Amino acid sequence: MGEPELPLRYPFPLGDTGALPPLTRWAQRNKPVCPVRLPSGITAWMLTRKDDVAQVLADNRFSRDLAERGSPRMVGEDLTSVDDAIFNLDPPQHGRVRQVLSGWFTRRAVQRHRPLIARHADRLLDVMADGPNPTDLVESYSATLPLDAMGELMGVPAELARECRQTYPMSLDLSSTPDAVQKETDAAKRFIAKLIAAHRADPAPDSPVHELLAAASAGVITESEMFGTVFLVFVTSFDPLVAPLTTGPMILMLHRKQLAECLADPQLWPKAVEEILRYFHNGGLGFPRIAREDVEVHGTMIRRGDAVVVPMQAVTWDPRHYRNPERFNIHRATDGSATFGAGPHYCLGSQLARVVLQEAISALFHRFPTLDLAVSERELPWDPNRMFTRPIQLPVTW
Repeated sequence: MGEPELPLRYPFPLGDTGALPPLTRWAQRNKPVCPVRLPSGITAWMLTRKDDVAQVLADNRFSRDLAERGSPRMVGEDLTSVDDAIFNLDPPQHGRVRQVLSGWFTRRAVQRHRPLIARHADRLLDVMADGPNPTDLVESYSATLPLDAMGELMGVPAELARECRQTYPMSLDLSSTPDAVQKETDAAKRFIAKLIAAHRADPAPDSPVHELLAAASAGVITESEMFGTVFLVFVTSFDPLVAPLTTGPMILMLHRKQLAECLADPQLWPKAVEEILRYFHNGGLGFPRIAREDVEVHGTMIRRGDAVVVPMQAVTWDPRHYRNPERFNIHRATDGSATFGAGPHYCLGSQLARVVLQEAISALFHRFPTLDLAVSERELPWDPNRMFTRPIQLPVTW
């Protein structure tokens, strides 16, 4: 491609079948600290090389505290505007709140949830088997499973299940107006207030909400930190899973030899999930950080107050660290860990996400081993305005 006009305007046109946008690859090669105009009109610095991103994400000179009104936003007052949410806390406050939940999300702790996820997957696949063929996998499975399974796991009571479905997944549409984004955020806040009240009236002990309520009662965290973190736990429990539960099956259907290997040897499913996570980081750009002082990166001075954004898919496609990153290969020696970030804010739910994806994707193909796209991959409808990149629909047949 030729030399693009700067600043680049986000969102970028996607690569083939949702692969890394060509503009992101151009920036990684030619301008590792690249100015980007966000949909909100703010210009941010985009970093695209793995080493630079890891350094910035671990550097306390770059803050995640975006709760103050007027902070850089993708569109408007989105989930980063919620006061005292773990997403917005810098050390040491971040570590204090994170510690409350860390035991619930360890590699060992999340294994106990496999039967719950498998139960919901089997139920939805039963319905799918009895329904129309072809079907839209997004509606039948990919968007429904996180709401059902994670809703139970997070302790959503029956009387709030319908409102939960109306609230999540949040659209996180980059083409929205600031007013629409504000209304969506406010609706999620109202749901969380009702959820907290329900848990106080009838506690669900084995849930992150219970852990946060108990910590607030003990004075370990504040009421505001409890509310904001419940809010963030719910957004991240639903929205980020829909994309890999869509793009994962899609890419495996397009690489049938590797799919056949997984079906013949179930021990390969975790490897397949790691490669899905590497190949498709489901958030195209990520939310901004703010420089708290002047920092020079690759000869570019990032000034105090400047916004910085890091597309994690660029990190997992960095040819300095991943050989032939454009090739989908479940036998790579590298894994998908870098897609979950780096530094203090490394994704708390990374192990749970892996368990959900392993159970859900393996169950799908063991039930429907002949599952295939019902249209050409060139006909799949992609929307680059979605925060979490995926086809809007995934027509499949078996």
